[in-house]
Amino acid sequence: MSCQNMQHQWTKYKDGTLTDAEVEELERHTEECDECMNYLQNLLDEEEIQPVTASSTFDQEKAKRSMIRAKWRQRFTNVLTVLSAFILLWLGGSFLSAIYYSFTPKGEYLRTVDKAAIESALPNIYVQNSRTETKPFFRLQNEYTLYKEIGQAQKSVGQYTFHHLFERVTNVDKNFLNDHYNMKLSFAYPERVKKEKDASFYQKWSNETWGALDQLPEGTVSEIALSFDQAYTMEEIEEKLSSTLSSDISPVWYALDTGYEAKGSDTSNPLVDLTSSFGFPSMLELPFYEEKETFTDEERVVQLLKLLADNERTVQQIRWMNPDELQLTNRYKFVKKNGVKIYGIVLTGPTKELLKLKNEPSITYSSLGEVELWNWFTRPTQGTLH
Repeated sequence: MSCQNMQHQWTKYKDGTLTDAEVEELERHTEECDECMNYLQNLLDEEEIQPVTASSTFDQEKAKRSMIRAKWRQRFTNVLTVLSAFILLWLGGSFLSAIYYSFTPKGEYLRTVDKAAIESALPNIYVQNSRTETKPFFRLQNEYTLYKEIGQAQKSVGQYTFHHLFERVTNVDKNFLNDHYNMKLSFAYPERVKKEKDASFYQKWSNETWGALDQLPEGTVSEIALSFDQAYTMEEIEEKLSSTLSSDISPVWYALDTGYEAKGSDTSNPLVDLTSSFGFPSMLELPFYEEKETFTDEERVVQLLKLLADNERTVQQIRWMNPDELQLTNRYKFVKKNGVKIYGIVLTGPTKELLKLKNEPSITYSSLGEVELWNWFTRPTQGTLH
């Protein structure tokens, strides 16, 4: 019954001439109608309720109880409506996110960007065991476990979690084991070596590295970073190593000459560490592109730099360097123009085998990373429990 039809009933109500059936009907209507409930409240406030017989109408107390029930029922209905709308909105947002990231190339593209940002910044660090979680309202969370290779063993060093909104990274949570990561590896850029006034500076620290390798026992494997007197192609690096090392030892990470290693605000620092080095792992993969194109090794590295240049905000979240010094577009243009040139590498293998490189004339600087007990063999089976 509409409020317009109820106007006559309210007149009879004030006169106290309603029947019991009409009272019940008016009460039910009032519980569901804001307009009538407000009207009843005004009547109560103005004390316009007329005394009536018990059989023909309801008193003020009963009217108040009806009004209270109506208010609580209305509140419950409002809460239920809001909650239902929120649930529907949440489910709708989840559905749209799933379509956006899972049924379009967006998800695979962002995972490729995340992986490239990590592996280009951290020497001898690579990504495995990624986990993706789609969240409502076009949000995506990518979690990666970071590993490094020491000898023939892989060890976890932490986890990175990328939070995306559409294609924009909003935050990166860095969780290293024991809450820190030791920066033991560093490189010497050829131009900085040539400009160093103290000619013995790099030789002194290199002697420390070679001396440590000499002191380590036979049954160990080590990780070292080597820097060269100039930037070489990957083929030239391979030739230098193959003449000294056994065939099963090869670089696990390459320090890439991007044309800006000798520039920036910290040119006084003679070393290039993981806060400013750019490079790539030996097993460089770009999943988003690999399904569509076939790259040579050099083309894949150039594509890596282009990917970083197109996603500067993601790189900023990973790097411990001044955003103004990233110069990603210029680095990409430099590598595209001048080719892929390497000024440093990371090697890992038997300690005494690595020591053979001590007298390689093109090596200007070496730094020692981690050392582990002998693991330079293949196990028939292995795994990790979590």
